[in-house]
Amino acid sequence: MSSSPEVCRHSENDLSGCIDTPSLQLVWSEAPWDSVLFGAPVLQIGALTLRDAAAEHDIAAFVEARDRAGAMLVSCRLRHEQLAESMLLEQIGFRFIEMLYQPELGLATLTPSSHGLAVSRAGADDMAEILEAAGSAFNNERFHMDPRLSSEIGDIRYQNWVRSSLDHPVQRLYALRDGTTLVAFFVTEMRPDGTCYWHLTAVAPGLQGRGYGRRAWEAMLEQARNDGAARVQTCIVARNHRVLNLYARLGFRFPPPLMTLHWVRSA
Repeated sequence: MSSSPEVCRHSENDLSGCIDTPSLQLVWSEAPWDSVLFGAPVLQIGALTLRDAAAEHDIAAFVEARDRAGAMLVSCRLRHEQLAESMLLEQIGFRFIEMLYQPELGLATLTPSSHGLAVSRAGADDMAEILEAAGSAFNNERFHMDPRLSSEIGDIRYQNWVRSSLDHPVQRLYALRDGTTLVAFFVTEMRPDGTCYWHLTAVAPGLQGRGYGRRAWEAMLEQARNDGAARVQTCIVARNHRVLNLYARLGFRFPPPLMTLHWVRSA
């Protein structure tokens, strides 16, 4: 059998790499924030295109690079129609984890609402409450749903994300309050094309099911428009059906979905 194709990389210590052959294009990089969390390299595949059947041979070079790096976890996000690519990944141990939607809404015709919530940039005084909420608000996400991963790691991951957003160069952390009560928090980013991207959105777990979801989302749509955004976009897993229904009621449109796969090193 012929040898595996050469993997391109920037330096010997760089965990990023690529394969580009007539049969396969595959590009990956390290997710350093997750490597710190797991105490071992975590990789993410950023591009994958299967060009012909010989890709089954060429992808062996990625497996070798993954194992040489000592990766604990590799994630890959694909377009919903890339079934051939997902099956190729399954051949090397990946498993399907979730379908994702990226709802978006234009703000040109947004009308004021009577949400009655106070929206403010979060500060150090808000962090204890927000971190407590973040530690139990994301049970539908992939780090919680993959049975091979610890739910505790998922909780810490989102708390770390919230913590880093307080002083992040482009992400903003917002606290939403009903009087003095923290009811929700959002991590957002204003992008150059006029999109306000919602990275994290959550109603405080103890207040869910009490009508705060719609009020919080309406408040943050107004905040985005006041900040000069032309549209809002976010990402949500298909299993989170209650929030999907909320986005539908608010008039968001749903582009074609994505799918996420994980490879996890066996114990």
